[in-house]
Amino acid sequence: MHWFVNNVGLMLLALLFAFATWLLSTLQDDPIVEQTVPARVNLIGLDQLGDRVLLNPLPQLVTATLRGPQKAFQALRPGDLTVNVDINGLDVGAHVITLTPSLSRSPLRIESWSPITTILLIDRLVRTQMPVRVSVVGSPALGFRASTPAVFPQQVVVTASQQIITRVAGVNVTVSVDGARSSVQQDARVYARTLEGDLVAGVTIAPDVVTVRIPMEQLSNYRDLPVVVKWRGQPAEGYAVTDISVDPPIVTVFGPVDAVQATRGYIETMSVSLANARSDIDEAVGLNVPSGVSLVTEAQTVRVRIRIQPLLGSRTVTRKPKVEGLGDGLNSDISPDSVDIVLNGPLPRLNDLTEDDVRVIVDVAGLTEGIHQMTPRVVTPEGITAQSVLPATVQIEISPQKRTP
Repeated sequence: MHWFVNNVGLMLLALLFAFATWLLSTLQDDPIVEQTVPARVNLIGLDQLGDRVLLNPLPQLVTATLRGPQKAFQALRPGDLTVNVDINGLDVGAHVITLTPSLSRSPLRIESWSPITTILLIDRLVRTQMPVRVSVVGSPALGFRASTPAVFPQQVVVTASQQIITRVAGVNVTVSVDGARSSVQQDARVYARTLEGDLVAGVTIAPDVVTVRIPMEQLSNYRDLPVVVKWRGQPAEGYAVTDISVDPPIVTVFGPVDAVQATRGYIETMSVSLANARSDIDEAVGLNVPSGVSLVTEAQTVRVRIRIQPLLGSRTVTRKPKVEGLGDGLNSDISPDSVDIVLNGPLPRLNDLTEDDVRVIVDVAGLTEGIHQMTPRVVTPEGITAQSVLPATVQIEISPQKRTP
């Protein structure tokens, strides 16, 4: 016992030295460090706002400085450090919110964070019905005027905070009638605007698209007349008119009301000659304007395009097959010695075909002595096709040439 009392100081000193040695070794292996870590801000109670609305968003992240062993940072997960903000019970107005992070990973601890607080603005949510106004832009075609627009539905529901809704003077859509000759109907998006006509952000409109119809009325001293092409003569034999177009297809006349209303329901062009035409016609043609009225445009002509194409038909010709590729020292005998070919194409081309334009070839290259059934190949000019060959195959007998003694 006497020895223990005399040596207790040395024993405590040894223990203290051992602890210090262990602590130094531990710190060297896993040192204490500080790191900056982002913490996500979670908003609680957003679904309980009811008729209230947040005017400004909270920060998404808070930056926290953590202190602890280096190995503990390696085990840190995103959900270990969070900032929960509960807005349940907050009324309309401005609120100072403390952004306090919480840490569920020991032995790490929070040293500091930023930002510490934020301002949260809450306002009353307002819903109101507003009539849709139509802004008509552009000018209709000459001789027409736009009537009163119709909107379906006529009213929409506008939802916004009390602060924003006071800036909304009305809602409107914009529809263009530029160049219109008949009623304009289209779906248009609805926008909320201030009294000065500026767009208001932060507003929800339902429905946000409406249908607008704007009737067009033609003035009594104007009249639209479709253009009718007047032509004379016939295309060349074997050709036909396949299409007639005019640009513009409708012209507008004006004048005294009686004269305008007395016009026929169309206006004719001057006569266009088709006599012996073999190709398309494209030319400016004058109009036969009724007396007492005038055209509203300076141009007194229209562009007339008449498409003229050859008539399609068929023709049957007979040709003798020609053998190609016959080997040296061989003779050939074809049966039958002629075939009938049904040709399709433009009639003028079919009628002008010569003997050399259509040929029938039997290629016997590589064939040896004997009797063979072959399919002849028909060669035709461009634009002419062989519809069928009768018979479809021919018999060819290949034999050696007779030697003369």
